[in-house]
Amino acid sequence: MIRKKTESSLGLSMGINTFVGDSTILRGDFEVNGPLRVDGKFKGSIISTSVVYIGEKSISECSIFAKNITIGGTIKGDIYAENSLTVLKTAEVIGNIYATSVKMEDGVIFDGKCQILDKDQIRELMDKMKKQIS
Repeated sequence: MIRKKTESSLGLSMGINTFVGDSTILRGDFEVNGPLRVDGKFKGSIISTSVVYIGEKSISECSIFAKNITIGGTIKGDIYAENSLTVLKTAEVIGNIYATSVKMEDGVIFDGKCQILDKDQIRELMDKMKKQIS
């Protein structure tokens, strides 16, 4: 029972295939064909074909490109969500948001601009921006 609770709280039961723990400091560029969870410190860029979770204790300086993104910690950089972005009340986002859907809880700290785009616009923008970082 304890194992199931731990896996569930980490998002592992949802099929996370890449995990950056809270005591980890990582720099570089991630290209992930599945869900990614970051609880540590990360600097670089993240490209995921699936879901990206930025945990409550995470401090990240990066650009994120993914289908769905949930932010619970601190992120400095631009966020590109093809489907949806959820920003939890524990989050601090310093950067621009580009998404088709954005949900922000009360208490979020946000400094940047937010643009809601349709599916074609976000895909075009994401392709353009990914080429710039490649």
